[in-house]
Amino acid sequence: MSLTLPAQTLRGVAIDLRRMNYTPTSWQGLLSTHSEAIRLQLEPLLVEMVREGAHPRLMALLLDRLADAQEALQTERNAWSFVWSGPDPLHAKTADTFATVDQLISEAGCSLLIATYNIGLSNEFRALFASIADRLADGQLNRVDLFFHPKQIEDRLGADPLATISTWFNREVWPWPAKPHAYVDRRLISGSAERCYQHAKIVIADAETPGAKALVTSANFSETAQRHNFEAGWLTKSAPRVQEIQRQFSMAVDQGLFLPLEFAA
Repeated sequence: MSLTLPAQTLRGVAIDLRRMNYTPTSWQGLLSTHSEAIRLQLEPLLVEMVREGAHPRLMALLLDRLADAQEALQTERNAWSFVWSGPDPLHAKTADTFATVDQLISEAGCSLLIATYNIGLSNEFRALFASIADRLADGQLNRVDLFFHPKQIEDRLGADPLATISTWFNREVWPWPAKPHAYVDRRLISGSAERCYQHAKIVIADAETPGAKALVTSANFSETAQRHNFEAGWLTKSAPRVQEIQRQFSMAVDQGLFLPLEFAA
């Protein structure tokens, strides 16, 4: 039988075991203060370890290590939560995508990374961009990276796609003086025949800090996706996981897979 006991319970029994200077023939006394469910899980393990010649101190060490593993597993579980866009009734038990994104952005203390396919230009999302620009200008944010696909103008990029996208971005998407580091897929600029472009949807806040958070979602950075479509995603508060996602984008930029917009930084 596998142990499903809380770490605190395992550590409590380990403390009792360390007080013993002999190996008992029965574990009823040691486990008498615990529930039947705990006894049913622990007693077979202790009996088996006695059969193998283990001393109570070794048993205590094993229980402590099992408690460490339980705590690590619980920490990983607590670091993830489901996020959903769709009908309001479902939001009673599930985090809302727009509310989650809004919170990530408003609580970011030093950096943001936003990746999207379609970039929203509704009044609500333009206000969100304006708030980010203000915080960049005030020094509340040190850096903002924005990866997107210019869906609104993808069929009229002309002879110099990067210049066209840069002009459109600076006028229509982000007219404020404080600019993010904005990137587009290199294949869009090179005129690739394959319609395979930047399609990831991610929001990362404070990747370089212990409070790092990331939302990986099917929802574009747009009002339709985050308020009306059925979209699903996961929010993680595990700093190593967040940094792993951030590194992927950094490597893609370093390898020239994304190209920076002109005058955007």
